[in-house]
Amino acid sequence: MPQHGVIIKGPYAAGSTFWPAFLFLNKDRRRALSACYAFSRAVDDIADDPGLPPAGQPRGLLRRREAVARIFSGAAAPDDPLGRELAWAALNFPLKQEHFLPVLDGMAQDLEQKTYATFSELERYMHRVAAPAGMACLAVCGYDAPGAALLAEKLGSAVQLTNILRDAGEDYAAGRVYLPAQDLARFGCRERDLGGSNYTPNFIELMRFEAGRAEELYSAALDLAEPELKSRLAAALAMRGLYRELLAKLRRRGFRVKGEKIRLSAAEKFKALFSAWQDYRRL
Repeated sequence: MPQHGVIIKGPYAAGSTFWPAFLFLNKDRRRALSACYAFSRAVDDIADDPGLPPAGQPRGLLRRREAVARIFSGAAAPDDPLGRELAWAALNFPLKQEHFLPVLDGMAQDLEQKTYATFSELERYMHRVAAPAGMACLAVCGYDAPGAALLAEKLGSAVQLTNILRDAGEDYAAGRVYLPAQDLARFGCRERDLGGSNYTPNFIELMRFEAGRAEELYSAALDLAEPELKSRLAAALAMRGLYRELLAKLRRRGFRVKGEKIRLSAAEKFKALFSAWQDYRRL
């Protein structure tokens, strides 16, 4: 069995936005969530790999789907490092297929769908790719409140939308526009305004509007937290604080997201964790 953190570039690696959230977990929970994170990264890399032949991406996703089925059917664990780690996590924590299969559905959707007509359509995509990961996190942390699924949905969508805003230029260059066509039209913003090096007023207003939506989702997630179980939400609250700070940094930078990817500095991560600690105390 590989040592903890060896098989993947873990989420607690210094370059990751939310690595400090994993410092609130014990060794086994950190190991389990690292496997979940590695799964999400692996399938995302399959969907984003332009070097694969046309049939290579669907085949890669199918192999991951078959591996998940084997893990949760009680069959022998897949004979690869990620598969073995996921099998270990599923054996030791209340993880389910539903925490992984929708992510694969979302990545398959990425191969076919390059634009979204409305925010409702985008929400359905975000629920596929982000909410299950949030549920896996809560399951590993032992948070089993009745509203756990909705909390995971709100927080996962908030994080996903923050990433969509940060990566708007990069995604456009890759041929994907996640920001809804209805919203682009509302602000008089064209798809090509997401690329290039110019920042039109229309683009900035669009980004501000979508950032407001993300902020509402972060607030909704906190409102759903059960104070009696807050000790099991420490990692989720830390992740919320880190991505809210990333969203705030996008605002401070005037949504100039078309160049080098915006990341949090060590000081900004510390500020985000302090804010999360204050939210924790107020629950």
